[in-house]
Amino acid sequence: MKISAVIVSRNDNYGGYLNERATYCLNSAIDTYDEVFYVDWNSPTNSLLYDIKDNITFKGNLKHIIINPEIASILTNHNPKAQKCCEVLARNIGLRRMTSEWMVSTNIDIIAPKRKDLEKTIKLLDKQCFYTISRRSVDWDIILNFNNGEYNFKEWEKTREYLIKNSEERHFDEIVMEGDNYSLINCCGDYQIAHKNIWYDIKGFEEELIYPGHADTNIQKKAVMHGFGLKALYNPAFFHINHGTGGGGFLDYDKFGQKNQQYQDYYRAIIYQKETENSELWGFGDIEIEFETL
Repeated sequence: MKISAVIVSRNDNYGGYLNERATYCLNSAIDTYDEVFYVDWNSPTNSLLYDIKDNITFKGNLKHIIINPEIASILTNHNPKAQKCCEVLARNIGLRRMTSEWMVSTNIDIIAPKRKDLEKTIKLLDKQCFYTISRRSVDWDIILNFNNGEYNFKEWEKTREYLIKNSEERHFDEIVMEGDNYSLINCCGDYQIAHKNIWYDIKGFEEELIYPGHADTNIQKKAVMHGFGLKALYNPAFFHINHGTGGGGFLDYDKFGQKNQQYQDYYRAIIYQKETENSELWGFGDIEIEFETL
């Protein structure tokens, strides 16, 4: 069984302590998945990865893609109102280039599940169903208290083990607005997993949705519109490190004073979505995109 994951971010310290959250995230992702695509989109300075690499244990399975501001502007048709970290395009770049049977879209705030727990879950999954897994939340004070006031990046696995043993399933169902029968759970985009055939049939995230909001619900509706099942799961345990606002939402400011200018149209994203409108070139499939393997 081979599993890939895509993680997207930019070097803007959204929500605060982004470097610390990203360090836990990438260390756990490298440990859990056979292949990890980290796509750094539109960082005003250097890639986030370069700021934290000294605390990352690389194993040769992290593929690092940088989409600098100039290229990000070109790929969003120079739209000044596009999401500063354009998640749909960045995620599709990773998804399109994965080599695994099972493909995961997740976030930079996430401590990944243990490999053996994820494998146990996948063995029970239907290859004709799209899944979202409910996160479990953790605050920094819990992590720091366990580590005697330190982040202790080198022994992050002990932190994950502690969190698993002291957590419960998070059942937080959600309907965003009337007509939404597809979100299933709160923050459904923190962990979405499906067989490669589904991701390719629906052609990834809808690339027209370049503004913040509703893209994660949209892809779950697309799965249904293409005839696949849709289900929420509550295991295996993985953790979202809680943080403040910023980075992704409408009018959120980052530390560079940049903000998103426009929110996604709800009706376009959910109510009016049928089958995908992406072309066969989704994920910029006709473009050779360079990456470094670490």
